[in-house]
Amino acid sequence: MKTNNRAGSWYLTAVGLALCVVSGLFLWLMGRSFLRAREMSHWPQLPCLILKSEVSERKIGDTVAPDYRFSVLYRYDYEGFDFESDRWGLRGSMPRSERESVEELVARYPVGSRQTCWVNPKNPSLAVLKPDSRAAGYSLWFPGLFFLGGVGMIWGAWKKSSPS
Repeated sequence: MKTNNRAGSWYLTAVGLALCVVSGLFLWLMGRSFLRAREMSHWPQLPCLILKSEVSERKIGDTVAPDYRFSVLYRYDYEGFDFESDRWGLRGSMPRSERESVEELVARYPVGSRQTCWVNPKNPSLAVLKPDSRAAGYSLWFPGLFFLGGVGMIWGAWKKSSPS
């Protein structure tokens, strides 16, 4: 008499689905980041004037080390209208634990200097000094392998075994 024990198949299916969900989430996030960066590379590059460039310090408690951010303000002209932006990158300036790394940005973007900024043509009030990197798109293969591995686990758990 042949027994049909499917507990192992259900377990492999659950593990495979978990792999697919987690890797699918990473694929979606990385793909979205790549597409946004690719779109930004087509934004018009315009000259801008740096109005403010300084280190901002934030301390959230007496026992916690402060973090530092690059605080910038610049003016640019888009299709005859003046705009100002305070964004270094699309998500602003990332906090850093070393003041020196932020001081390097202040030195790279000194007050009164002319720089290049990327302006969103759909929303000209949005401009950045540093466009996003497309590196996420070149790494999509990695979570893709885990996604395919999850699909393979599910398929392997339920495929008909060949008669011996």
